[in-house]
Amino acid sequence: MRGRVGGGALALLVALSAGAQARDAGVPDAGAPDAGLAEAPRFAWPRLQVIAHVESSDIVEAGGIPVALRAVHVKENIRELVQRFADAFRDGGLYVPPGKEQAQYANNAAMLTALDPKRRITYTVVMMPQQDGTTTLYLGEANHALARPPEVAGDFAPLPPRANGVLRVNAEGSRTLTFQVPLTGPEVQAFYDDALAKAGWKRGDEAGLYSRPGAELRLTHQPGKDGQRGVVLVYQQRAR
Repeated sequence: MRGRVGGGALALLVALSAGAQARDAGVPDAGAPDAGLAEAPRFAWPRLQVIAHVESSDIVEAGGIPVALRAVHVKENIRELVQRFADAFRDGGLYVPPGKEQAQYANNAAMLTALDPKRRITYTVVMMPQQDGTTTLYLGEANHALARPPEVAGDFAPLPPRANGVLRVNAEGSRTLTFQVPLTGPEVQAFYDDALAKAGWKRGDEAGLYSRPGAELRLTHQPGKDGQRGVVLVYQQRAR
């Protein structure tokens, strides 16, 4: 099975693939590429027992950084995969931040990020265990060497006061906003119920789903650290 990464997968990949953590993870800047870079082999993802995979048709832009995305369903279990990817990153000569600097996910999911300091490419994998013992992998390659200032104007939805850590992702047919804000869940919901209604969006029967002619908007949020709440907004174009 082959197709594009869907909106749900893209929302998950937003925070990881842009490499926002890698920029601040204490990774030393390798400076200009050396003369031997062209001959040095580029990192290759380890071979796995693939059941099905979904590839994005284009490079998306996340926080001004171009990111190649891919989702893969594999036979291996998550415990085996964590070690497999850690070994692959290190054997490939990548810098792997210490465990305390690696982001963690709920529901038994795991995430690993590594950096090629010469090419300025961040490699990230999120591993989501399935009930049958298989694993869904979300893979991202973010090219920091080609980064440009992210566009701020023209957001598809307003940001609440004191929103911070804002990340914008643009892809074919969809746009994503993620950020942290010191609000409760009901406060986030009330803010967007009011703001989106004023912008012509209608709230659907499903929680967090809004629509208007030709477009759909999905809002999700969950508690974070230090009284912050993580918010993800995904805008998708729909056929009229």
